Amino acid sequence: MGIKLLLNKKEISNKLVLILCASLPFFTFTACGLKSQNHMHDIPPVKVETIKISTSPKTKVIESVGELRSPQTTEVNSENMGKIIYLNIPEGKEVSAGHVLARLDDSTTIADIKVTEAKLKNARENFKRMQALKNEGAISQQSLDNALEVLQTAEGESEKATSVETKTTITAPYSGLLSFRKVSLGAFVDSGDPIVRISQVDPLDLILSLPEQYISEIKIDQTVKFKVGNTSKEYSAKITVIDPYIDPNTRFVQIKATVPNPKRELLPGRFANINLEVGNISNAISIPSEALIQNGSKKQVAIVANDNIVSFKDVTVTEWDKDKILISDGLTVGDVIITSGHQKVHPGSKVIPKEFNSIHNKILDKQIPE
Repeated sequence: MGIKLLLNKKEISNKLVLILCASLPFFTFTACGLKSQNHMHDIPPVKVETIKISTSPKTKVIESVGELRSPQTTEVNSENMGKIIYLNIPEGKEVSAGHVLARLDDSTTIADIKVTEAKLKNARENFKRMQALKNEGAISQQSLDNALEVLQTAEGESEKATSVETKTTITAPYSGLLSFRKVSLGAFVDSGDPIVRISQVDPLDLILSLPEQYISEIKIDQTVKFKVGNTSKEYSAKITVIDPYIDPNTRFVQIKATVPNPKRELLPGRFANINLEVGNISNAISIPSEALIQNGSKKQVAIVANDNIVSFKDVTVTEWDKDKILISDGLTVGDVIITSGHQKVHPGSKVIPKEFNSIHNKILDKQIPE
């Protein structure tokens, strides 16, 4: 019995293609659906910009923000009750320590002083008489003790009346800038009522917070550079206090620096943009920000070998600047990296390198806050 083969047209067509591909080792990709192993060599080289890695000295700088504060700011209050009969509060101006800000009506306290002084005089004379009588044996020790008690009471009352009188004059406790006055001439004030706020303005304190990893790089008397607002002028301060407490929520530590302010250019409450130099790197490797490739959680650069073939390498970034990135690991002196055009290449790509042309965008600088 013969064998009957039943083949449809599609099966015959597929078999013919397989036979042809097997018999033609250089059959084209279009005909066989097979990719040539040499197709990579058919892609023309990509033009890219590159730089050669070198080292240079670099100052390590921490950028932060802080606030200017007055080392001393006090609400000057009245310690007595009475009517204000004198005011000398130049609002917004600076006054010296001891400057008389206000006086209260002291007619009652002066009268009290006269009464206590008379009592004190009489008590002293009486005590002297009693001492003489005691020496003669005419009175007992108890009588002399009673006279001494009266004298001491009179001395206390006299000191109290004099103290009340001095408190009718309200003075500046230290040199500082005055705020708005809170009383008017002729007003009656009670004990504890506010008169005016005074704030020390020279020097000022600069308060800033830094991450805990920088604690070992911060020292007392270290210089802090800062600017305020949109001004270009740079000011200096000296670190005076490093708070030993680290905030458990933010892991930040507070720093206090002293700011000389002889010309009164700075005011408490202003925010400052801070640059704190924490060290120098003698052989730093910096690359343009355009050269860095963010690949998921990895940071990479595209390296061009001597045969102009591209490979990708992981790098460690330690500091970012406006247009430069400090690399601490992954690159060595002499490496050639792609700065422009790496979006068009992948590992194994052939490139035509040319020197990197840095374009400085002045408009972008204006958009970056001081």
